[in-house]
Amino acid sequence: MDHPKVTSPKGGSAASSPSPPRSGSAKAKEESWEAMAQGCLSSQYEEKVRPCIDLIDSLRALGVEQDLALPAIAVIGDQSSGKSSVLEALSGVALPRGSGIVTRCPLLLRLKKVTGEGEQWTCSICYQEYKAELTDPSQVEAEIRKAQNCIAGKGLGISNELISLEVSSPHVPNLSLIDLPGITRVAVNGQHVHTTYQIKNLIRTYIRRQQTINLVVVPCNVDIATTEALSMAQEVDPEGDRTIGILTKPDLVDKGTEDRVVEVVKNLVYPLKKGYTVVRCRGQKDVCEQLSLAEALRKERDFFEKHPQFR
Repeated sequence: MDHPKVTSPKGGSAASSPSPPRSGSAKAKEESWEAMAQGCLSSQYEEKVRPCIDLIDSLRALGVEQDLALPAIAVIGDQSSGKSSVLEALSGVALPRGSGIVTRCPLLLRLKKVTGEGEQWTCSICYQEYKAELTDPSQVEAEIRKAQNCIAGKGLGISNELISLEVSSPHVPNLSLIDLPGITRVAVNGQHVHTTYQIKNLIRTYIRRQQTINLVVVPCNVDIATTEALSMAQEVDPEGDRTIGILTKPDLVDKGTEDRVVEVVKNLVYPLKKGYTVVRCRGQKDVCEQLSLAEALRKERDFFEKHPQFR
C-alpha cells in the first residue's frame, strides 16, 4: 500500500536520500487520501462548532446581547455594494434587493448544514411574536419584506429590531451572520434626513464590539479609499485584526484597472490582517433573467478561470 510522502518542517523529504518520482497511480492515491482526510477533519469541525453557534444564537434570541457581548459576524457595505448577492450565494435563497434602502432591519441569517440521508431544505423566519415555516426558497424574499414592513413600517423606515431567518440544507455551511442595512451618504426619494445617521449608529452598535468579525463588502469598480463601510470598520478596528474584505463585481472593472484590484487583494493598498477575497455573484440583470444560483456559480468559476488578471 502506498503512503503519502512525509516532509520535514522546512519542506524537504524526511528521508536522507531523494524520493523517486511518483507514478500517476501513487499520486492519485495520495490526493485521494488527502481529500478524505480533509473531509474527515471538516466533518469533525462542523460537529463541534454547530452546538457553539446554536448556543450563541439562542442567547441572542433571549436578549442577552444587551448586557453581554456575543461573538458575531456582521456584514456591512455601502448601498449597491453587492452585499445581498454575497449572502444569497452563501445561503442559497434570494434576499430583498433593489435600489435605495432594501435592508431595513438587522437580519440574523442562521445557516445549518444537514448531512443525514434524505435531509432536505427547510427554513423558518421569526420576529416579534411571529414565527413561520417556509416550504420553498422562493418565499423567503417576500417574507423578509413582510417582516420589515411589520417592524419598521411601510416605506423607508429603519429599525434596530432583529429578524431571524434559519436555513437548513445540505448545501450551506454552518454559519451565522448578521446582515445590516446598506450605508447611505445622502437622503433621497423621500428618506428622512436622519436616516443616514440612524443606519450608521445601528452598524456601529455591532461592529465596535471586540467579539465581532466585520465582513466588509466593497465593489471592485469603485475606489476603495472612498468606501464608507471600510472607513467605518477602520474606525473601530484600526489594525484590521477582525475585518475581512469581500470584493464584488470584478466583471464591472474598467479595462486597464484590473491590476489595481489585484494589488488590493494582495493586501498592498489597504492592509487587513484577515485579507480579502474576490467573488462574482448574480447581478440585477441575472436576477431579471432568472439565472439560478447554481448557474451563477458556474459563471463565476468560468469568469475567474478565463480572466488574465484574476485567474
